[in-house]
Amino acid sequence: MPLSVRQKPRANATVFSFNHDGIAVARIRKKNRWLPVWHFIFVVYLALIIRLVTIAEAGPASYANRMAELENGTFMERAAARVMYMDPVSRQIAVNIRRGMKNLGLTSGRIKLEL
Repeated sequence: MPLSVRQKPRANATVFSFNHDGIAVARIRKKNRWLPVWHFIFVVYLALIIRLVTIAEAGPASYANRMAELENGTFMERAAARVMYMDPVSRQIAVNIRRGMKNLGLTSGRIKLEL
């Protein structure tokens, strides 16, 4: 039984349509995700890139000092310190990025993480 014009189909409902011959065709309407998985993966990669560039620009020692200060701060600062924690893999990648930035002459040396 097809839906009337005023009724909206449910999220996972059967939807009827007519093909070019005038025959009614039933298909299942798939429920669309509110937030596709690739959006989540993109946000994670973006945070990783921001963290790596920040470590590379500030230097691992300066970055570690700033994260130590954040660990003793407010709830939000502690949460940020946990998310932006520098693990050994991130540290090595950041060191390689920093070395490449120095070879290209992109390291300014003016940016500090002190507030």
